Amino acid sequence: MRYDGAVQGLVDNYVSLQGREIGECVYCGERDAPLGTEHAVPYGLNGPWTLLRASCDVCAKITSRFEHDAMRRLWPDVRNALAMQSRRRDKRSTTLPAVVQRDGVRETIQVPRAKFPTYLAMPLFPPPAIFWSDRPVRGVFANLDVKHLCGPTFADASKEYPGTEFFGMHINFSAEEFARVLAKIGFCAAVATVGIGAFTNTPIRKVILGSDQCIGHWVGGWWKEPVNGTNGGLHEIRVVLSEPGTEIHAIIRLFAQFGAPEYHVMLGPADPTFVASSAWPAQWADTHLLNPSINS
Repeated sequence: MRYDGAVQGLVDNYVSLQGREIGECVYCGERDAPLGTEHAVPYGLNGPWTLLRASCDVCAKITSRFEHDAMRRLWPDVRNALAMQSRRRDKRSTTLPAVVQRDGVRETIQVPRAKFPTYLAMPLFPPPAIFWSDRPVRGVFANLDVKHLCGPTFADASKEYPGTEFFGMHINFSAEEFARVLAKIGFCAAVATVGIGAFTNTPIRKVILGSDQCIGHWVGGWWKEPVNGTNGGLHEIRVVLSEPGTEIHAIIRLFAQFGAPEYHVMLGPADPTFVASSAWPAQWADTHLLNPSINS
């Protein structure tokens, strides 16, 4: 399946900020255990979209583990500099670690937050492999895009340290865990928009819970015309439908205000019974195209 052909027509459905009551764990289907609130975008990234009574304790521990990997390893300085939500605000550090090299010796130093060069690092993925490979692709392939957000640049900051040969930051994160964060965000946003009934057979649950290692088959970069703008909220998500057909996709732009890249999560075909029901979104039933010319 060619990527451009798979997304010729996209039927739009905005993600509401109203919390949606689910009544079962969206990941494993558990109904009888205590269920907690699930944030589509993690709480620590100021995510505004929530599902109520939507995650059991077992699955919450799994999703929290890979979300923390992204927040603590990929964006700790960004969250600090932007004063993003934290359940431990009183422990927010007043300094941040930078890497400097002088006389061939590399070391980590602590820089006051006001003088720290804050850069946003965003992994770059190819499109989901389901669109360009005939077989499942394990893991993900990633490059890194880095944007300067605030504070001095690395070059300017290095002037504070005479004799510096290198001034920068050290990033150690898992591309696979970040892709699972995207899978979770896209899935929860789609459930918030369409309802859990559409996703009886979605493959993305296994990716989120870790039983399907072919993450890059379902999660990747968005390589078409931008779907989410850069002048709205901090994060932007659209849930869209392939036309013709009932394949549901989530197009995600974290840190949209800073021009970060978009990601594509393939959620699979909607349940046929749900599509035929009155719960199927009216705008999809009317096949209102987001952008009829979205092809190459």
